[in-house]
Amino acid sequence: MKLTTFVALGALALGLAVPTMAQAQTEVRFARFFGACEADFGTNTDPGTPSNECGVITTLTNIFNAENPDVRVVPEIVEWGPYYEQLAGRIASGDVPDISVMHGDMLINFVKRDMITPLDEAFTEAGIDVEDIAPGPRENVTIDSQIYALPQDFVTWLWHTNSGTMAEAGLGEVGAPVYPTSIEEMMEHARQFKQATGLPYLALTLDSNAMSRTLYTMLMQANYNLFPESTNQIDLHSPGAKEAFEALKQMKDEGLLVLIPDWASAFTGFSNGEYGNLIGGTWQIGDMVRLSEQTGGALEGYVAHVFPAINGEPAVWSSSHSWVMLKGGAATPEKREAALRFLRFLFENNIHWARAGHLPMRTSLMSDPAFTEMPYRIGFAEIPPIAEHLPKDVPQQRIIQPFIGEELLAALQDQKSTDEAFAAAEERVNTYLSRLR
Repeated sequence: MKLTTFVALGALALGLAVPTMAQAQTEVRFARFFGACEADFGTNTDPGTPSNECGVITTLTNIFNAENPDVRVVPEIVEWGPYYEQLAGRIASGDVPDISVMHGDMLINFVKRDMITPLDEAFTEAGIDVEDIAPGPRENVTIDSQIYALPQDFVTWLWHTNSGTMAEAGLGEVGAPVYPTSIEEMMEHARQFKQATGLPYLALTLDSNAMSRTLYTMLMQANYNLFPESTNQIDLHSPGAKEAFEALKQMKDEGLLVLIPDWASAFTGFSNGEYGNLIGGTWQIGDMVRLSEQTGGALEGYVAHVFPAINGEPAVWSSSHSWVMLKGGAATPEKREAALRFLRFLFENNIHWARAGHLPMRTSLMSDPAFTEMPYRIGFAEIPPIAEHLPKDVPQQRIIQPFIGEELLAALQDQKSTDEAFAAAEERVNTYLSRLR
């Protein structure tokens, strides 16, 4: 369905008249992160132009506003770090946006405090087909049999690969690198790569979230239960947890894994061909594609590949972005109808969000050529069945995740032993969770 015909059809499906310019505008306040990029996309209405989160969501907002002259979606942009604290403060003060972005793993914290409106009836009213939402994202936003958010995507963990340097080391061909299927094979590949190229095989940023997601993925592959007794108590001392981490530690000690100070440096080093693989996320694919087109051969044959199954069965950490309607927002019938119209628009145009590197949350799009023909997406159909997230009832996941990452990065940098790091991570997480009401 073309964007130019969607609004009229959507309005008719909702039993509404197609708007005219003479109608008064209803303002929809749209709280989000993803950054500000008005200089590049402030007036853009071509969804094929942007390839990052900010550009795509800015463009989609522009398109909706252009095609719905009786509604004005007004972005209220907050930095990612303080977003949830500011959102909670706005709710407390009565300054509630009409639609807000929310990570799936943060949803439980707001639902428990009765801050979010269930959307089951609203989706039926707006014509949003919940059966087309992939099982993983839909389950992640369903609490006590009610749907509290519209999922926007899958986000998951990858290896960004320079297949040119991998081919130099005899690990596949340009465009078709070979990946390890066990920790032992990863060590063999890494040593072979180092010997052939003199470069580190793997790179990881000094980002606590990156470290945690890497550990989560390796433990999920081993079917390790991080919360065996309660969602308020983590277990990092059972057999299997330290062994997975020790493989990364050994690679670092042998110069097979390099730690990069920040993401900007990591992207620069990767584009300069300074290592074979960079651990990162789906949301970075668009930036990587651009880098591969600009480096003049240093980044030859860029490939995005789901995190290899090196520690057992295929599994990978995942999360999702979603859209919620907070209680106290969209307080009039006009604002509620306009907000639901925008949510349906985002649902119908979910394919464009995939340009930022994410997987679409609509099952019908996973095999659609519009998605599979995007760069490096052809293998992503395997991800939904193996994508896992922490139990959604675990509170404050965005806070406890850095606790784990910070301690393990300290061990990778020889600032403490592995035993000390795991004990400290477990204590920090469990102490924090025990204090929550």
